[in-house]
Amino acid sequence: MRKVLITLLVIASFFRTETIWAGTPQWELNGNPQFIHYEAARHMWINTNNADAWMAGLNSETYSKVLGVPEKHRTVIVIRSDLARKPEIFCAASFFAAQKRRFVLVNIEQNILDLTAASDKQYRTWPHMGVLYIGTVAHQEGWDIVLWDELVQGQCDLTKLVQPDDVVGLSLVATGIERGVGLARKAKELGAACVIAGNDSAAFRVNQILSLPGKPIDAVFTSNRLTPVRYFFRHYGTKELSQLQTTGMVVEPGSIERSNVQSFLITEFKARKEQERQGTFDLEDVFIVPKLDLYLAHYWNEVWSNYREVFGHKHLHGTAPNALALLAQGCTRTRGTDVCSYCTIADVADIRIPSEDYLRRTLQAYDEFGIEIIFNATDSAYEMTGLVRKLQRVCASFHSLIIYGRAQGLARQPELLDEWQTLVEDRFLINVGMDSGDDRILAQGVDKSSLGKGSRLEENVQAVRNIKGSGAHLHYSLIFGSPGETIESCERSIGFLEWSIAELGQQLDLVETDIYWLNFGSPASEIFTSYEKAQVFAAIAGKEITREEWYEGFAQHSQELSVPMEVEATWYRHFTSIDLETAQAYNRRAATIMARHEGSIAGRAYRPEKS
Repeated sequence: MRKVLITLLVIASFFRTETIWAGTPQWELNGNPQFIHYEAARHMWINTNNADAWMAGLNSETYSKVLGVPEKHRTVIVIRSDLARKPEIFCAASFFAAQKRRFVLVNIEQNILDLTAASDKQYRTWPHMGVLYIGTVAHQEGWDIVLWDELVQGQCDLTKLVQPDDVVGLSLVATGIERGVGLARKAKELGAACVIAGNDSAAFRVNQILSLPGKPIDAVFTSNRLTPVRYFFRHYGTKELSQLQTTGMVVEPGSIERSNVQSFLITEFKARKEQERQGTFDLEDVFIVPKLDLYLAHYWNEVWSNYREVFGHKHLHGTAPNALALLAQGCTRTRGTDVCSYCTIADVADIRIPSEDYLRRTLQAYDEFGIEIIFNATDSAYEMTGLVRKLQRVCASFHSLIIYGRAQGLARQPELLDEWQTLVEDRFLINVGMDSGDDRILAQGVDKSSLGKGSRLEENVQAVRNIKGSGAHLHYSLIFGSPGETIESCERSIGFLEWSIAELGQQLDLVETDIYWLNFGSPASEIFTSYEKAQVFAAIAGKEITREEWYEGFAQHSQELSVPMEVEATWYRHFTSIDLETAQAYNRRAATIMARHEGSIAGRAYRPEKS
């Protein structure tokens, strides 16, 4: 802080600035030109069209405030002639002014992992990609970067990371949001000038986070778009934080609400289509070639060592350095407006395939860093034929490749298995959400597909058979506790697990199981605000729920940061025919079965949160 004050005082005494206005906006303002007017007092172009505001999902007042475009200008710095003859003082001022600002970014993990236990290393085999993306943007804007990934490195000690006047960033998901708030308060105590947050839980709980007493978190980024992140780092310190609020970044509660409930997704879909119509939709503003060396060497070595220990026996030609990459965005299941009932991935319905130039530059960066095993973090890439064809055209070649896919895609488009495998030298793995071995649960409980009729279970079965015929490897997941779950449906899931082991043998790498997590932002979380939705889920289970039971179990918790564990137990009581302990028992049973499967990766079963 003292350096900053000295810098400001010296600069204030030695320089005089003049602002020259250009009379044109800095960038194009979305909307119908007839509704755009210039406010001379504010040097801003403002859109007052209520229709444009509706398409963006905002009220007209907020829309004007957020999407106003400042007038283009340049600042001329004039040195006072009487002081310009004192170079030693001028150089001192320049030294202080030139110092970079610091950005400390932490991926929060609330569960306590044993960094030395072999059973926990399977959770720590991939570097956090989102943290690296944000760090890359800040670095490009001239900031010094400090990254800490608690999932790999263990929980951080902020006293060793944060210095006075730092900007601190927090990556918040459901397994870290409450700890993240505590760290935000600690960062402020240590002198952090500003705390920002992003990732899925931040996007879906933006109003709750910004309403916290004492406001420990100053701003929340509400999407995967990098444009508002760049705007923040480029302009931070030039104006009040409230004046930096822009589409994708908010500083006050109430200006936006996000959810994967279908009505929200439809509004977002319409807004994107309107931007496309106006020519203002930037397809690639969620992509960036990451600066991989922002993570220090010991971090990469830890990731690579864990990967070799957990997955090494699955590679015929030895393991090589591994990393996550984002080669596209979105899930093909959504069709832009619909997701599985449990999905809490922000922007999962915003499907984007980048340019060949981006793919070429990204793969070159990974190749130069020595990365040969890539996990494409796109939420469901298998059916993105445009992506695989672009990768073929840029001559992409992977030692090993992992992607997410859908059972329906694998069942109905088996020819794409061959397309993807043209890119891979050693090992191609697809990660699939099978969810259940019971057709009724797949159709009603998790609302598995948005495309066509037929048996969802038969698609799961056919997907396994197609994997077997292709020589690819499979990693899939099961959930015990979807709406309507019974002992019988759980047993069918166990039966599906045992059948898939027998069918695939060494090609089945990993089956992870879990309880049905009810998290804010998912379509299922509508039960916190809709009694009618709760009635629908109860009916699937052959039960009834009273309005009083609904309020006591769900509605009264609607404004909390994360869903309390007691609500998870209530979910099972009202919407399934099993209880939470039974679901956990099936998770343990599945893990035991997988542990006996020769050559497999130990099943990543449910882990209760530790205090």
